Amino acid sequence: MGLLLSILLLSASAVMAQFRASGTITDAEKGEPLIGATVVVKGTSLGTTTDINGKFSLQVPTASATLIISYTGYETREQSVDGSNAMVTIGLSEGSSKLEEIVVTGLSSNIKRANAATAVARLNSGDLNGSTRPATLDGAMSGKIIGANIQSNSGAPGGGVSVKLRGISSIVGSSEPLYVVDGVIINNSQFNTGAGTRAFNGAVTTANAGSQDQATNRLSDINPADIESIDVLKGPAAAAVYGTRANAGVIVITTKRGKAGKTKISLSQDVGMVKAINLLESESWTAEKIDQFGGFYGVGKADALAIFNQSGGRTVNYDKEMFGETGMIYNTNLSASGGTDKTKFYIGAGLNDETGIVKNTGFTRYSVRANIDHRLNDWIDFKVNTAYYNSASSRSFLGNDNNGVSLGYVVAYLPNFLDLRPVERNGKLVYPASPGTGQNPYEVRDRMENKEKTNRVLTSGTMNISLIRRENSTLKLAITGGLDFLQSQPTIYAPEDLQYQIIRANPGASRFANNQAFYTYIQNFLTYQWRVGSVALTSSVGLLKNIQRTDETWIQGEGLLPGQRNPTTAQVVLANSFQSEAQDVASDISQEFNWGDKIIGRAGVRFDKSSLNGDNEKWYAFPRASVAFNLTNFEFLADNNVFSQLKPRFAFGRTGGVAAYGDLYSTLVAANYGGNLGANAPTTNGNPGLDPETAQEIEVGLDFGLLNNRILVEFTYYDKRIYDFLFQYTLAPATGVNSIARYSVGDMSNKGIELGINYNVVKEEDFNWNTGIQFWTNKTLIERLDIPPAFVPSSGFGNFGRNRIIEGKSPTLWWGIDATGKSPVEFGKDAQPKYQVSWNNNLTLFKRLDINMFWHTSQGNYLSSLTRELKDEGGTTFDWSKPSGEKAADGSDIPNGLSSRLFGNPGYTTENYLLDASYIRLREVSAYYTLPGIAKATKNAISNIRIGVSGQNLVTIWKNSEIAYDPEASNFGNRSVGFGVDLAPFPSSKRFFFHLQAEF
Repeated sequence: MGLLLSILLLSASAVMAQFRASGTITDAEKGEPLIGATVVVKGTSLGTTTDINGKFSLQVPTASATLIISYTGYETREQSVDGSNAMVTIGLSEGSSKLEEIVVTGLSSNIKRANAATAVARLNSGDLNGSTRPATLDGAMSGKIIGANIQSNSGAPGGGVSVKLRGISSIVGSSEPLYVVDGVIINNSQFNTGAGTRAFNGAVTTANAGSQDQATNRLSDINPADIESIDVLKGPAAAAVYGTRANAGVIVITTKRGKAGKTKISLSQDVGMVKAINLLESESWTAEKIDQFGGFYGVGKADALAIFNQSGGRTVNYDKEMFGETGMIYNTNLSASGGTDKTKFYIGAGLNDETGIVKNTGFTRYSVRANIDHRLNDWIDFKVNTAYYNSASSRSFLGNDNNGVSLGYVVAYLPNFLDLRPVERNGKLVYPASPGTGQNPYEVRDRMENKEKTNRVLTSGTMNISLIRRENSTLKLAITGGLDFLQSQPTIYAPEDLQYQIIRANPGASRFANNQAFYTYIQNFLTYQWRVGSVALTSSVGLLKNIQRTDETWIQGEGLLPGQRNPTTAQVVLANSFQSEAQDVASDISQEFNWGDKIIGRAGVRFDKSSLNGDNEKWYAFPRASVAFNLTNFEFLADNNVFSQLKPRFAFGRTGGVAAYGDLYSTLVAANYGGNLGANAPTTNGNPGLDPETAQEIEVGLDFGLLNNRILVEFTYYDKRIYDFLFQYTLAPATGVNSIARYSVGDMSNKGIELGINYNVVKEEDFNWNTGIQFWTNKTLIERLDIPPAFVPSSGFGNFGRNRIIEGKSPTLWWGIDATGKSPVEFGKDAQPKYQVSWNNNLTLFKRLDINMFWHTSQGNYLSSLTRELKDEGGTTFDWSKPSGEKAADGSDIPNGLSSRLFGNPGYTTENYLLDASYIRLREVSAYYTLPGIAKATKNAISNIRIGVSGQNLVTIWKNSEIAYDPEASNFGNRSVGFGVDLAPFPSSKRFFFHLQAEF
């Protein structure tokens, strides 16, 4: 009887110890319910989300507890509850601390920044679109990612941007990061258009597409207005979860999603203008200069003097004529979002239309996106994301050139007294023939075509299935899959009656290409969350597969009938195709632990195999580990008056970089023997024993906060090593083969520091000022080299700014010929900057006026300016006739144009063409005003109207603006080594906007 009574008393006590907590979660300022806010019992895995009215209810297993309430974009709050205080109303304030951000750290997990053990950079939608309107998503990141070197590949509308995170990760492979959109790896490759081949501007002397076409990278397809956030995993310590393709880091893009509640409709309209950042002045000519020069390029002295005399002193500013247009920009974006606690949606559509600073150039993009979230029941929920992009671009002809077609080339050689402007005769424009250059530039601009159309579909989906839900443990299966289908169709055309075409054996050329890429991706992760005392544990295991297929075909016709463009009707028809397929398979195991937000650790290993490796059945292991200590959460610092956060962190990781498709095998070369098809032995062999390049990184950091986290500081040091980087291996002539395509030849390191400081200077009701400074460095060195020093293929031209690999040196140093004629000589000038700094300021006045100013500087980097070399040869450099300080034999001054700057003259050195590219740039500036009383005046039909003005690249300060168009010019920016070349590029632009935004 006593035992039974004891059991009853204990049971009653246990029942009394439990209670049901309930309440409402609202926006603290507006009082509106927050739908989908998360409520968790601290120290357990018990939790729930708020319904459409912001209400929640959950069973608490103890007599008292602390609830943790969180909602994206709001400060997390804790609330104590017990049986006597079981019903609460809690208001959340919009988040102002970066520590509350949730950053992506894995394939199936994310973490609050305050607990992150690696340096993950994050850009939210405000960082990307909150100030001004970038043409492309990659352009929106410029200067904003600490640890990144971002350069434009072309100033053309929609032109590509190159991103390198923490230095270079390969010598001949790609150093571009892996891009992931909504959990799915996407294609960011460049398809060569053929504009640089022999029939057009002739930078490549064969009919095959070359690497000098100024092709854009495919991230330009994505509308920046669709993006909610970007998380940047800069080095192997953070990117190891992505394994064999993550040597250069990973950029994880998350698109916008709907929030439960009233349907919100947003409309934004931008109208803008585009102008060249900088135009170059061309020196005027005199009879004396013509005599000194011996005429002008391609024209003898007598004929040059005759043309000069006929001009009557009239001149033409060709830089302004070619690059001085005022382009117009029209951006329209419309979106709708909302839903219930079970189903949420986001639908967006956009039109971006831009004309360039060169006549007949432009970029247009149409985009449609639909993202749906649905909770089927308490156990299953899923997300579906689908987007379609249609873009068209016209980029004209710039960059490298062998036919006198590139506008930049021609302008560099044209004396300003030579008038090639078209004239109207009998209702038709007639273009004068150029007496010295390959082609009248006006005719290239007006009649030749270099266009590309793109269709792209991105779709992905995730299903989460809760298999176990207990008080202290949950088991979830997450299935993610998706595809990226891309079709690029470039068309190139040169009429048969062009000056440079008439002299060809088969005048007139057209080319059509059809490039398709089809990427598919799937991953399955099983995640078990459990507890041991006060330690929260997360264990996960996953399987992944990625398939990448490409199909590139082109047909080119040379020798067109008048008015014909169809390449199949030409006298000479050339065609080719290239198909490739690569597959990666991986498995991943990871373990995470969190001891009361005091010590947070993660460890894991990923095993990958790829069809691009020599042994495609061999698994390669990529381990990772990290730990962070939140010291202010320990008792000994809990009540300190200095630090509101103090977190040392340590991380380690390894990643891989696969070889290019085709490097494994030797390919026979087609040949014709008396009309019969045959084959020749290859001159370059493949390497069937290829192993992936491997990167390993050690990262240490210290994050701390002062003044209740109004001042946040993040400091990181990293040491990133690339082992067994691939390079072309030259063989002895006796072998009968010139080289092996790719071979492991050495090791390389990247070391640097990153320092970020964010300070909420003023935080008042009517005035808020937040400022942030970022500083970062990187130094690259060849640590081991098993072959003799060698030039990097396709880096530079001749002795003009080439790059070499040599032990103990940076592979991005410039080499050339010095004043004694010695070559190669290293000048101590690097294409990579010594350091970069960005400074961002956000001010809000009276909750209505928002002002932003974003500055960025890059210091210590040099570009190889062949634009200057071309203008020296053409006699058009702004200072061509100024005294060089050198004396002729008769004691007279030698002008710059005939001095050591010009090849063949005494003291000539290519160091003269290495320009200091250090700059300070006002990347973005904006002012927006939110109109008062709109909701009341329109009876809530319109909830908000915001108007504003903004500018991009409005101010650039650098000392070589008279010599080159832009310090960030980089004709080959997508190359790991060989970027930083200024070769008659499409000039960069500054942009100015008027904005109107409305919410309904």
